Amino acid sequence: MLWYKSWLETRFRVWFVLVIVLFTMVLVLRQVHHSLSHAAVENLLTSLTLYLSLIPVMLAGAGIKTQPLLRTTKGLHGSMYFTLSLPVSRLRLLATRGGLGMLETAGVFAALSCMAWFAFPVVRVHLSSSDLFAYWVTVSICVSAFYSLSVLLATFWDDLWQIWGSAIVILILRWLSTEVAVPSSLNIFRAMGAASPLFTHTFPWASMGISLGAAAILFFAAMRVVQTHDY
Repeated sequence: MLWYKSWLETRFRVWFVLVIVLFTMVLVLRQVHHSLSHAAVENLLTSLTLYLSLIPVMLAGAGIKTQPLLRTTKGLHGSMYFTLSLPVSRLRLLATRGGLGMLETAGVFAALSCMAWFAFPVVRVHLSSSDLFAYWVTVSICVSAFYSLSVLLATFWDDLWQIWGSAIVILILRWLSTEVAVPSSLNIFRAMGAASPLFTHTFPWASMGISLGAAAILFFAAMRVVQTHDY
């Protein structure tokens, strides 16, 4: 019941992100030549890593809030008080919403991978379906840190501040990854681009581990905020 309630309250976010993904893919499809070289595909994917990192921001913002996406009125949405009055702990409520949001994020990336496979012949020429599956797993794990960051910010900021705050942090991290000498094995953005299974044919275990570790720390912090916050 709690999972179904969470889905009803977050499904608009999923459709909103899927529309953006579809629109972006149409733009890319109109500009990409079908005879792209392997190096060109690598450069294109590297340039899209920032876009991939921002997708979880839209799907992670529910927290224990139940208001519509990008609500403009001030104060708490009325249904949030109903949610807080349910006979479940805040810990379970956040864990359920967080788990569903992460599943939705993985689902969006799965849809994106399938669309890319069928829409771009160059993908089928240079890549195997197993490589694409490994890439989906890698991206889903690597963005978990950004997802948990957005979940944390959603516990004490409204939608607009949570989205902008998460985006600014991700932009700063993306800039630092290009300006600071970070070992490639520890660079999450590189793990979704040039060092992804699409080109190395192996999982970037170090980057994936760092992302999962950061996600766990951030999600634990979000739980502490939810448990102690006075709504």
